[in-house]
Amino acid sequence: MLSLNVTVENDKVVIKGLQEMAAEMPQALKNTMKRGAIGTHREAFDFLSGAKGNPGGYPVPVETGHLRRLLDFLPPGKSKGGFSAGPLESIVYDSAIYSRTIHDGTGSSAKFGARPFITDGFEAFNRGDQLVQIADEEVAKVIAKRGFK
Repeated sequence: MLSLNVTVENDKVVIKGLQEMAAEMPQALKNTMKRGAIGTHREAFDFLSGAKGNPGGYPVPVETGHLRRLLDFLPPGKSKGGFSAGPLESIVYDSAIYSRTIHDGTGSSAKFGARPFITDGFEAFNRGDQLVQIADEEVAKVIAKRGFK
């Protein structure tokens, strides 16, 4: 249950009792970022699941599966393979050497144009402001845990 302590000291009013809730908010934000990365990764994976034998197609055709295998994400505060997420950020990346070429439609993929599987993955995931809804859910959990309705 929520416990607020109000003290009046001469010319000031001190309100205490929200420290526990405030201390839990960074974790709620980290949960939001992680859930956003997982959702974006899932959608980006779908954009890397096109029919084999359709060079230049989109979704990107699966020839070897290498591009899909190297699609990954980092939750807040983690590092892997030269990528590092800050304390309140997450990263979705593809470490295949040619992933940027396909994503941006440059170099050998210029004739096919951009196939922005990560960008499109985020946009597909975030339809209807999904990330904001997740943040609302995570903050609501903290508020409910501390006795607010």
